[in-house]
Amino acid sequence: MKLKKITAVIGDMQLESVQHALEAHGISGFTVFTVRGRGKYSNLYTQDQLVGHTQLEVYTSAEHVDNVAKLIMKAAEIGEISIGFVAVTDVEQLLWVHEQRVVNEDDFNYFEKEAER
Repeated sequence: MKLKKITAVIGDMQLESVQHALEAHGISGFTVFTVRGRGKYSNLYTQDQLVGHTQLEVYTSAEHVDNVAKLIMKAAEIGEISIGFVAVTDVEQLLWVHEQRVVNEDDFNYFEKEAER
């Protein structure tokens, strides 16, 4: 079983676009966090100089990971330099609490969205 975790840090205003894109491709399971940090830019108007962001985590199969990562990047891109990142990591084991079983690749969906007419 090959599972992956995608962690994306995006601007707060991109969350809705990313959420709609994921759902349109059959991905309904993801976790969202409000985070603060500093990358290329800092908030010079606050004492700690940290900037607010949204962190999104998605678990998926190795088969779908590239498509899901690209989908997130496309939906979050707004033409600004250094507006976030997407990281992909291996998942050694993932368990469903309610079913008391190991998650398998077939538990994750991704489908190509038909072109809108």
